[in-house]
Amino acid sequence: MSPIAAPPAEAATYRRIIRRERHNSRSVAVSITLALVALGLAYVTVELVLGALELPALLVAPVDAVAVLNEPTVPVIAGSAVAVAIGLVLLIIALAPGRRARHEIPNTRMAVVVDDVVLAGALGRAGRVAASVPAQRVRTTVTARRALVSITPTSGIEVDAEATEAATSRVAAELAAKPPLTVSVSIAQSGVVGS
Repeated sequence: MSPIAAPPAEAATYRRIIRRERHNSRSVAVSITLALVALGLAYVTVELVLGALELPALLVAPVDAVAVLNEPTVPVIAGSAVAVAIGLVLLIIALAPGRRARHEIPNTRMAVVVDDVVLAGALGRAGRVAASVPAQRVRTTVTARRALVSITPTSGIEVDAEATEAATSRVAAELAAKPPLTVSVSIAQSGVVGS
């Protein structure tokens, strides 16, 4: 029996949900930046209006502010350095990929997003069972496109590296995570005494 495909409207909704779950939102940084810019512009506007009406300034008159900014004093240089640092932070936030440690698992009936820790657990369990070692001797790391299963064998008992890699690759293929994972298995040269 073939799975029932989601209607096109629901499929588009699922894609949007998956995108939101897999990427960090930049709306908080944008909102804070816009609020600060709006407050700064409001303050400058108030100072300009007060200056045009020849009333006393709230903090600094526009003419005095321009005169201070034209002189390279320590506070002006420090303020410029802070402005450059804030600009660099905002540039990094804007250009960084913002990817969360999650993968999509294809499903025609719902949106499924899984943390990389869960994928690591499934791949680690498959490697542990294939290598016949306890769970504490398996360490799995999952990144955007790779999964590394590191196994420390029991002393004197050889681990079949090919069978272990085949088992973990089979689980990765069954999960069919997007983006796809390339699985590699690393078996330590020296084993550990005990069960």
